[in-house]
Amino acid sequence: MGDHNLPDFQTCLKFSVAAKMSFLCMYREGVVEEKLASSTPSACDIQLKKAIDKIYPAGGIKVTVMNSTTASLDSLSTAHVQDFEIVIIPDINSLSQPDQAKLVKTMRDCKMAAEKEQAGRIFIGVVRWDNQAAPSSAAKDGDDESTAPPKTRIFLPPCIHIDSWLKHKFWFACAPPRLNFESSSESSISTETTKEEDQEAEERRSTVLNEEANLDDVFVGSNVKRYILDIMVHLRTHRLTYNAKAGGIYTSSLDNVILLSRLIGLHSGKMFVSPSHVKEASMWYFPMHLELVQRSSMDSSLLYGSDPKLVDEMLEKLAKIRYEEVSEFENPLFLESLVVKNVLSKVVPPV
Repeated sequence: MGDHNLPDFQTCLKFSVAAKMSFLCMYREGVVEEKLASSTPSACDIQLKKAIDKIYPAGGIKVTVMNSTTASLDSLSTAHVQDFEIVIIPDINSLSQPDQAKLVKTMRDCKMAAEKEQAGRIFIGVVRWDNQAAPSSAAKDGDDESTAPPKTRIFLPPCIHIDSWLKHKFWFACAPPRLNFESSSESSISTETTKEEDQEAEERRSTVLNEEANLDDVFVGSNVKRYILDIMVHLRTHRLTYNAKAGGIYTSSLDNVILLSRLIGLHSGKMFVSPSHVKEASMWYFPMHLELVQRSSMDSSLLYGSDPKLVDEMLEKLAKIRYEEVSEFENPLFLESLVVKNVLSKVVPPV
């Protein structure tokens, strides 16, 4: 992937199946509906199901699409997984708080069950996003400034609206699978890949899955762990991250980044984790989890005398930059990835 592009769906799926971890898939609002008319389930859910079937044509993986959220969650919490199952959650941002709490419990129970047996269940949450311009901080003629105080202006709204305790159950976000929209029928959907790409993808999948048992044998030095911790500390205290929530970087991030770095190292044919593997894993993992400053009242520099109006002006300019770059890279997490890249340029990797 590029520095500011979302990871591709195919690699994310294979890594997640190998690690038995859940992830998010980012769909731009309106794009799918314009190109593909579909009834229930929605077009993006059909895309995901078709892409998974193409990556794993031999079967062995059950794909379930949650049509009715509450009913599906109740059935998932009681159903026993005999084989590997992938559950697609349409429009995860629309989940109510009770359903989010129920989903967290279900995901936790599935992870505990997966540690005891070969069978497992992972979740793919579909996030619909739209590139909306930020509101202007300039008051119009005749407007009363008291009607729109700075603390109510959100310049950098997040694209993931679920609560943090559910968001952290997913370890990264990826781009949607590349598909052919020449026909609107479900049966005609096909992935835009060549035979050479399919063969290469199959070889990469075999590399990860066949050596899944060797993940713990991929060496991670103490200096590499310290490097990851340094990255976490710098992200927590970054100028644009919300320090009151530690920037969204929580304690389990260390283990998750190590696991992803091991997969990346194994994927490249190495039995050790290098700083380059950590950098790539960081660009995959951290952008989705970051909590950015959205308005001046969230900026910790106000405690040391910063002018809220100047902070709002800075955030407004950043919002305009993000709006332009998100359209270019098709990545709603562009600004978050820019923050991670900035931190990686400052933290000195181990020699």
